[in-house]
Amino acid sequence: MPDYSVLRYYYFLDDETAKIKDLLATLQNRLSLNPYDPHNYTEEFTPGLYYELETASVKILIIALQHNDSNWQTGISLLASCEEKAAISSDDLLGTASVLCGYGAEWEMLLEEAAGSIAVKELITAEIDHGRIARVFSSQVRGKTFYVCSLDEYTALNQRFLLEGLPQLQARMIGLQTIISLLRDRHQTIIREKDELNQKLSQILHAHLVTEQSHLEESLELENQIDELSVAYGMIAGDYALLSEDCKKINSLLNEISHQVRVQPGLKMDADIYNRLIQPYKTRLEEMLASLEELRVSRENHQAAIEVVRSKIDILNSRANIATQEQIKELMEVNTKIQKQSLIFQYAAGLIEFIVLAYYSHSLWSHLAHNAYATVPGWIQFLAVMIFSGNTVYCTHLMAEYLQGETHVRKKLWITGISLVLIFAAIVIATALTGAQSPAH
Repeated sequence: MPDYSVLRYYYFLDDETAKIKDLLATLQNRLSLNPYDPHNYTEEFTPGLYYELETASVKILIIALQHNDSNWQTGISLLASCEEKAAISSDDLLGTASVLCGYGAEWEMLLEEAAGSIAVKELITAEIDHGRIARVFSSQVRGKTFYVCSLDEYTALNQRFLLEGLPQLQARMIGLQTIISLLRDRHQTIIREKDELNQKLSQILHAHLVTEQSHLEESLELENQIDELSVAYGMIAGDYALLSEDCKKINSLLNEISHQVRVQPGLKMDADIYNRLIQPYKTRLEEMLASLEELRVSRENHQAAIEVVRSKIDILNSRANIATQEQIKELMEVNTKIQKQSLIFQYAAGLIEFIVLAYYSHSLWSHLAHNAYATVPGWIQFLAVMIFSGNTVYCTHLMAEYLQGETHVRKKLWITGISLVLIFAAIVIATALTGAQSPAH
């Protein structure tokens, strides 16, 4: 007659260690459980034992119930009653996995027996040493996983697989499920945020500035657009970094599962079966990668939009610069005309100053030293007055420039001043000499 046994794996964290110990004590009171020695692989597999191990920061309690000659329901009910007595709920655990194991029974008959205990929707079957095992996809409570196992013979390899390899492999998948579940809400939030930002981006790019706006109003509006786009770009870039890190985590866990399946002794799983096993996780990863690509495109679009708005600002500023340059040109033309007129006035003022100075110098000379003045030939009088007046006018202009801070005229001022003194001295001396000689005649 076939033998039936139930193996259950409890996955928990350090915080729930006390409750798990209570569960183990309850089982010990109800059943005679022996500790499993992982180093004694030659020992014949005899259910009615327990084993504790830790992998990937997750602790696992493994319970293997005694054979039941009829079916698995008795063992499942017994475990449920002990869990209830120890106050263990699904909230206290990361998950559970149950292996409905049959020895010396036809595979089809085991599947029929399993259908009487759990709702079987799909099976993923793999070969193990002297037997086969199938993961059952059912409509059971989330966090509970079931396997159906058929053993033709008890061996050290299938014992090691059921009590060590499969619990560790399931721990990896529970970890992957937990991370995907935790990231689902964040993923949806990121996608919703991305859609909203893309909609705002479209509105900004299709917005037309009012032609009646002033240059200042246009500049302020464009600057506001850049501010909005910069904030959106920062949010998109942050979401991209988060989602990229999430994809790396999931991909890393998938690689760990793949590695564990490849190196697992006693397990023979081809690529097609493995792909079916992890297809839900791969599908989720592909969705996240697709969203990551959308975020990348959105990030580039926002960056391009910022450049577009900056180009608008540059064009606007260029137009303003051109207008300013035109105004400056007009002002320079006006200024040039004013300078030309000012130069004319300066020349006229200088000429008047020269004439007035020459006239009064000539008159003053003739009145102060009339006798000497009368003896001086006319052409010498004319030259002396012209040179003295011209030099005086030039010297006063240089003096005015120097007093206004034009220090570069200092040398010319000295030369002109000395020349003016010499000319004046020459006139005075010549006048004195000429006046002294006049009585002799």
